Amino acid sequence: MVKLINKHTGSFFWVADERAEEYKAAGHKLAASASVPQKPIEEAPVKEPEKAEEVKEVKKTVRKPVRKTVKKK
Repeated sequence: MVKLINKHTGSFFWVADERAEEYKAAGHKLAASASVPQKPIEEAPVKEPEKAEEVKEVKKTVRKPVRKTVKKK
């Protein structure tokens, strides 16, 4: 399997060895010979999660509409 870079989207994709030349002829580039040098990915420092303050849950009372009753005679 050969890793290539799509000439239209710039995304990586894998191709079987026997079809690699066909894709290179179509304009796709080998990932190892890409013209844009890739920067090494730096690991971001891991931050410990902050303790969240306890939030008291306030229940709101739901007001139901008042029904007016009509007395039938």
